[in-house]
Amino acid sequence: MTLRVLAGASLLAFFVAGTASAACDALTQIAEATNAGNEALAKQIAAMPKPGCTADDKAMVNRVAALASFNRIVGAVGQGANLAGFEEELETIRTSNSAPWQVFDALGDINRDRRDYEAAARYYQLALEDAANEVLTPDWMAPDDKYIARLDHMATEMRLAAPKPVKLAMRGACKISYRGVSLKKKSTPVRYVFGTADFTPEGLVSANDLSECLKSVKPKAITLIGHTDPVGTAEANRALSLQRADALAEYLVTEGYAGQLTTVGKGEDEPFKADDAGAYDEETLNQMNRRVEVDVEN
Repeated sequence: MTLRVLAGASLLAFFVAGTASAACDALTQIAEATNAGNEALAKQIAAMPKPGCTADDKAMVNRVAALASFNRIVGAVGQGANLAGFEEELETIRTSNSAPWQVFDALGDINRDRRDYEAAARYYQLALEDAANEVLTPDWMAPDDKYIARLDHMATEMRLAAPKPVKLAMRGACKISYRGVSLKKKSTPVRYVFGTADFTPEGLVSANDLSECLKSVKPKAITLIGHTDPVGTAEANRALSLQRADALAEYLVTEGYAGQLTTVGKGEDEPFKADDAGAYDEETLNQMNRRVEVDVEN
């Protein structure tokens, strides 16, 4: 579990630099309150009228107030408190329309720990999508490149572990780049009937989701890389993984994908690297291994 706190000094430096509206005194005031660790004052400022502030300024004031609360939660967790004990408060922040990506990330961690993988996948993906909003998530608030890659990995892991399909993106286009970080390889849990290349009903939902994503991204070429669990012989699994990649390729072409398409079968040779493999039982790990990776070339 990794929670990301924002250093207060960067808040004031950002506002003083004049990136936000110079007429919005509330921005400077809330930065000073957050720097001082005065969460109560930050909330008070956020609740007051904000003359001279643009709509984006007002949204930023609310987000900084949310960060003041989040930083206090991070401090408590750092002292040994259980993150799950703050779930209700984090949900309140989330539904206030001011939640920054850190709140979604924390909720992803909570749901992952309780093994609600569908909810965790959605929260990690929402954290990525919020982090990609360069207006409301300026550089000083954004995750670094390594953490962006972690969020993408956790969203992928949760999709693979979830018993039901979780869409690659809940809103907007299926992104393959976040703040300049290339995330071109996507794993999707297309499910097949045991020992065959036939889609299960859930597999068909995932295949359709991938098709819709490709229509939004419009890549000139993709490579579909099939993987299996280690049950069976290595030779049979390699052949089966290629057959499954080929079946998905055929489906995507039928649904309208017109770019260059290559299929590869890896069998059981490259198992999925879970963040914490010890958190899963053998069947869930095998489910993660039964996947198709999509390597996108723009």
